[in-house]
Amino acid sequence: RGLSAAEIKAVVEEDLLKREFLATADITREIYDESATFTDAIDTYTLDKWVKGTKALFVASGSKVRLVGDVEATDSAVTFKFDEDLQFNIPFKPVVKLTGTVILTRGADGLITSYLEKWDQTVPEVLSTARFY
Repeated sequence: RGLSAAEIKAVVEEDLLKREFLATADITREIYDESATFTDAIDTYTLDKWVKGTKALFVASGSKVRLVGDVEATDSAVTFKFDEDLQFNIPFKPVVKLTGTVILTRGADGLITSYLEKWDQTVPEVLSTARFY
């Protein structure tokens, strides 16, 4: 609570670069409101369901998340662009490639109240990049 734009930027950068949270769901939970919603190209989830689902869906060791440009942070939002290879935790362990933008909206207390992931590709385009290892 009450983190400055620079402080929350540093936390999100660390979650992204060191913990690859888009593929692992390893987030610094203290910067999120417990009622935060997580929306991607498929659906909207509660915080707990997003964490549980992301951890179950992807193979962290076979996925790679890259930051494109810088993390931008203000008192109202944190945004960044990403490029990632996601390995699914299903038979044949397919890997898909996608790029996009994440917008983290901050509430009045500075906590993140919503996560919006916008893909640069459509769902069928992402699925067409699947490679099997």
